[in-house]
Amino acid sequence: MLHREVLSPEEVLKKIPRLSEGLFAIRCKLANKTYQIILYKYEADYFLMEKPALISVLLENEQSFFGTSEQLLNEIEMCFEDNHYQPISKEWVKLDLNTLKLLDNVEIKFFDLEE
Repeated sequence: MLHREVLSPEEVLKKIPRLSEGLFAIRCKLANKTYQIILYKYEADYFLMEKPALISVLLENEQSFFGTSEQLLNEIEMCFEDNHYQPISKEWVKLDLNTLKLLDNVEIKFFDLEE
């Protein structure tokens, strides 16, 4: 069973340093656009997964399309194989989360991929 949690930016900032592997689907409506990303953390590395359809599936309020961590990990692996990702720095992640703390209506779902 895939463990999911809805978190605030503050909670993500506390959780992420202790996490070895996990995925965060983040969405926030801004004045001129909607900010939405999929952040994947593996050990000390951070990646933006560039697959727009995946964020909609991950943020659905209904039962998630992915029932197990293996299913979600397969989707992440496909993103890597198809070069639909971008490595990012820990500092960039912290900057974004600290900015999102200041905004309302931030939607973050965390998917625990640790064994």
